[in-house]
Amino acid sequence: MSTMLEADTLLAVDVGSINTRASLFDVVDGRYRLVATGKSTSTAGPPLFDVSEGVRNALDQVRSITGRKLVDESETLIIPATRDGSGVDVFVATTSAGPKVRTVLVGLMPGVSVESAHRLAASTYLDVVQEIGLMDRRREEEQIDVILAARPDLILIVGGTDGGAGASVVGMIDVTSLAANLLPEGQKPRVVYAGNRTLAASVVERFGDRTPVSLTPNLRPAIDQEDLEPARRVLSEVIADARASRISGFDELSHWSGGHLLPTAEAFGRVVRYLSRVYDRRKGVLGVDLGASQTTIAAAFDGDLRLSVYSDLGLGDALPGLLRHCEIDKVARWLPFEMAEGDIHDYLSNKALHPSTLPIEPVELHLEYALARQVLRAAIGLARLSWPEVRGTRGAESMPPLEPILASGAALARCPKPGYTVMVLLDALQPAGVSTLVLDPYSLMPAMGAAAGVLPMASVQVLESGSFVSLATVVSPVGHGRFGRPVLRLRLEREDGGETVEGEVRFGQMVVVPLGQGQHARLTLRPERGFDVGFGGPGRAGVLRVTGGAVGLVVDGRGRPMRLPVESVRRVELIQKWMWDLGAQL
Repeated sequence: MSTMLEADTLLAVDVGSINTRASLFDVVDGRYRLVATGKSTSTAGPPLFDVSEGVRNALDQVRSITGRKLVDESETLIIPATRDGSGVDVFVATTSAGPKVRTVLVGLMPGVSVESAHRLAASTYLDVVQEIGLMDRRREEEQIDVILAARPDLILIVGGTDGGAGASVVGMIDVTSLAANLLPEGQKPRVVYAGNRTLAASVVERFGDRTPVSLTPNLRPAIDQEDLEPARRVLSEVIADARASRISGFDELSHWSGGHLLPTAEAFGRVVRYLSRVYDRRKGVLGVDLGASQTTIAAAFDGDLRLSVYSDLGLGDALPGLLRHCEIDKVARWLPFEMAEGDIHDYLSNKALHPSTLPIEPVELHLEYALARQVLRAAIGLARLSWPEVRGTRGAESMPPLEPILASGAALARCPKPGYTVMVLLDALQPAGVSTLVLDPYSLMPAMGAAAGVLPMASVQVLESGSFVSLATVVSPVGHGRFGRPVLRLRLEREDGGETVEGEVRFGQMVVVPLGQGQHARLTLRPERGFDVGFGGPGRAGVLRVTGGAVGLVVDGRGRPMRLPVESVRRVELIQKWMWDLGAQL
């Protein structure tokens, strides 16, 4: 699709496993703004297995709000917009619904090309079911049997630096091509080759015409260089094709979008990468998207995106996967009351069976968000393994400096109070230093990422609009001490001439200083010895300009990494107090 600089209207659709969303953007006073959203239950799963019905229901909600006709009598999107105000100029679509793509990974060296391939697979919707490598001790016929038994949708081949030795790679290609050609027609996998580019012609020749092969630049063109983006773009097409073969309606969405149906995670990551180049490049940008079937973690450091998708971590049908990463007591620790582990397990199982249900009673709501904390906590712990080392980070458990932190997902958007959202994010992510928490209440980040390639100005202007909610500026000192020990002193001078606030924060406290959305202030922080707020080391003071939010300025004096009391009565008392301090009580 070509870039459309003169477009006035943009329609974005995101098809999830539970919800399908449609968002309409139009030019208002010379700037792109969100004008309406529609949400419908997704129809990607049983009994329909056709995304079209959910999409059209969401579009119908947008039409009801705006009065704008979006589809014609044949149920086809009207594009471009007509003179009578019907239709839209640009359409983009993203999706996270549908099964993961069964993948056999064929690599060369563990810790080099294979490691890069695993990072690539983790950044999108691939399910690596088998792996064959240079160190594989199985005989060739056994490797062939493994591939045949796996019935893969995709074979991903990596290995060798550009211009390097190729004999080992060719040997693995010979085995793989023989296995692929033995699979019956209709079950032929797609092959993506992302290895030594000098062998590309040999790869195509060996697989022949019966097995489709896609070539992409080398994941590891040099031993110390990694580039995942070209392969990720090719895999987006493979994933779209695989899902379209099993679920109806994706072909239509792809046609409407000019062949650019993006994975939701990839579009989400684009926004995070862009922001990392706009904000303070000494800090990273973090985005978290808590879904029902997967959790996406996107972290970018000066344009270097690290994207991870965890299909066994989600707040719906993926919930049982949480128990592969932690015990039930890790969930119970976040509750403001004591609860039997068996009851927690029952709720988790029922939620997995009925992922679209919503908590009604306060007990259910607290349990839902205890699960949300632990799902995010587990996902962040896994994602951090692939992040680059950041200077100034104290200890392996401490988060690097991040600004801003963006949170998306229906569960976070429907938190009963902004203070509750802040508490969930602080408990789960445990940021260090000074950060801004931003909520994406309408799940617009995938739409903005998809639109960036065709209408970049819309993405920039919507990101700067009020469609995203600034929750709070958060100060999180890194360090530990006794409860009640002084952590830092602060002085907040409002730029509008309002009352200056001075005070002391003690270890274990959560302090909220009122500072409304759009208000700016000069903040002076003087940490005590042993505590670091990001000014160059423990005990170092500094001054910075901060912006308010829905909750205000929050000082999290619980230390980093945070350690909850082991004794349950004391822990429950503290959680209740922190919720009260943040205005998160129900």
